[in-house]
Amino acid sequence: MKGLTKRQSEIIDYIEEFIANNRYSPSYREIAHRFSFTSLGSVYKHINALKRKGILVGENKSSRSIAPVTGITKQTVSNCVEIPFIGHIAAGEPIRMFPQTQHIVVPQTFVHMLEKTYVLRVQGESLNEEMIADGDLIVVEARQQAYPGETVIALINGRDTIVKKYYPEGEYTRLASSHAQHHPILLRQEDILIQGVVIALLRHYG
Repeated sequence: MKGLTKRQSEIIDYIEEFIANNRYSPSYREIAHRFSFTSLGSVYKHINALKRKGILVGENKSSRSIAPVTGITKQTVSNCVEIPFIGHIAAGEPIRMFPQTQHIVVPQTFVHMLEKTYVLRVQGESLNEEMIADGDLIVVEARQQAYPGETVIALINGRDTIVKKYYPEGEYTRLASSHAQHHPILLRQEDILIQGVVIALLRHYG
């Protein structure tokens, strides 16, 4: 089942059954006993992963508060995939990688090549002219070739990161902004290194 591991799916089934029979949630020790985990750390790991995937809620300091999110089912999560969340991006600066890769769950329809897809968080206002705001998450397909009109993450002259629409024109490449009032950039092909293609944008309101 995509989005959930076999063990995570079994834990959800156990929690739902336990709550139905007892009217309260199982403790971490009861979960550990049910699945023969040798330590509570294994339970914490699975529970935190399920919270991160949006299928469980609960207070961090109260194991008996864990419960499935209302309206969220395993089928909902099965339509999602987990991809690496690797760092921050800002125009004109190198991509800043996290010390340790995190992961994020996105709709399966966003992803065409799972093994080559990752997420970056936009930092600052430098991408506003591309209609991309501070805090947005961009889903990127790691490839060095793009089709005309695709939005690329590219390195210009080996140092400056840009996010623009890509239009190859013979020996040159036109990099156009999503904002009609901004003039495009025209550069020689050898001055541009495509690092990835933006395939989706996630924005949190509130």
